[in-house]
Amino acid sequence: MCITSLLTPVATGLNTNSANSLLTKTETIKITQSESSCGLQNSSWPMFHHDTWHTGRSPYGPAGNWPMIKWKFLMEGWTVSSPAIDENGIVYIGAEDFDKSFFAINPNGSEKWRFDAGDWVDSSPALSSDGTIYFGSDEQYLTSLYPNGTLKWKFDMSDWVFSSPTIWMDSTIFVGSFNHYFYAMNPNGTEKWRFETGGPILSSAAIDNNGIIYFGSHDMYLYALYPNGTLAWRYKTNDRIKGSPSISDDGTIYVCSWDDYLYAITPNGTLKWKFNTGDATETSPTIAPDGTIYVGSYNGKIFSITPEGIENWRFQTDGEIYSSPAIDKYGIIYCGSDDGYLYALNPDGTLRWKFDSGDHMASSPIIGEDGTIYITAQFLPSGNQSFHSYLYALQLKNNSSPTTPIIAGLTSGKVKQNYNYTIFSSDPDGINISYYVDWGDGANSGWIGPFPSGQEQTVSHTWNKKGTYTIKVKARDNHYQESDWGTLSVTMPYEPPHFRFFEWLLNRFPNAFPLLRFLLN
Repeated sequence: MCITSLLTPVATGLNTNSANSLLTKTETIKITQSESSCGLQNSSWPMFHHDTWHTGRSPYGPAGNWPMIKWKFLMEGWTVSSPAIDENGIVYIGAEDFDKSFFAINPNGSEKWRFDAGDWVDSSPALSSDGTIYFGSDEQYLTSLYPNGTLKWKFDMSDWVFSSPTIWMDSTIFVGSFNHYFYAMNPNGTEKWRFETGGPILSSAAIDNNGIIYFGSHDMYLYALYPNGTLAWRYKTNDRIKGSPSISDDGTIYVCSWDDYLYAITPNGTLKWKFNTGDATETSPTIAPDGTIYVGSYNGKIFSITPEGIENWRFQTDGEIYSSPAIDKYGIIYCGSDDGYLYALNPDGTLRWKFDSGDHMASSPIIGEDGTIYITAQFLPSGNQSFHSYLYALQLKNNSSPTTPIIAGLTSGKVKQNYNYTIFSSDPDGINISYYVDWGDGANSGWIGPFPSGQEQTVSHTWNKKGTYTIKVKARDNHYQESDWGTLSVTMPYEPPHFRFFEWLLNRFPNAFPLLRFLLN
């Protein structure tokens, strides 16, 4: 049962720990994370970044290691909005189209209905427990729809609404606007209160277990507001905050700024630590059950960071990252990149698989109850098709690794001579494979291929020093499943040096001394 009201904060003392802080100690009721989300629909992914804490963490996950397209849904215009899923598996998403730019899509990928929002919809939808759908648009409205796609109400926010709504336990809807104001709205469409900042608000609100509301603004501040709309504190970064904050289980607030830093802020508004991401970032931090934080950056890197602010690892993509990562129940991290790929990373930062959408990716992935992964990709005009997007529904199947490669060729020879070797592997699923050859002397081939499964390939190498070397070959299929190493030991025996006089003599008289040439080989 949802609690429908919060205690008004009572000032009991002034916090002087931070120059940015205006926080007064308060007596507020403490609410668990599950209770704080009861204003949301109890679905697999009811709002941006999954929950009111913006953890990006799903209790579901796909079994398998090979993504396949279950279906894809075409939308006119580009899509920045991230999807949400209701209890019946209906997917909701907006697009940058001037006509009928908000969609409801059935679990089989067919269109259920579409709504004319009057302008672009970059805001991600939020779904309430009574089935109401909320989203913002560039038409300058916060829009509320019934589950059948008809209008419930619209509220004029006087400027673009890029921020995604957050629904609190008492069904209050929180959202920001380009007009510098942050709003609290009643479920009937009336304004509860508004709070003015010094810049446009694109950030979406996260709410902690005491009902404190956190969001960023282009005025460079992270704000903390009491449930009645009064300021608790604000913390200043060194550039605008476009992304949304996230809250960990211990109450730490994480937020990224365009000043190239991820900030960890304590619940009283003081700096815990900050981490340099190397470039601006607008992603909402994702928080694993063990407290590990994942963020992406404009430099194309995905970072894993400990709760103490120490880097675990980084993974390089080939495009800027606008996407906020998602984590499944197995700890797999999913994140889109503007290089057009959706990346699935293991918890240790190694690549599990990547899906080629064909073009740009700015939306954030979400995970359905059956493990389906949803992500949108944007496409430039081509042929008769103008700017458009696809919403992909991806399901995973088990993909077997290629067999351990077999290496055939001479196992002894002479230095400074080139030798050919044949390598062979097959993929149980018949998928094309690539090879990586380590020659044992510090040289390698890099990944070569792909080649048809089960087809022998020839590679060659020259060793320049005597010794015994181990050739190692690994095979990888097109879905990035790798084989074990195949090995072959080769020996390059010592080759006695020629006397410099004889070398000079034979080079000086190339047609003379046939017997000497024979003896010196």
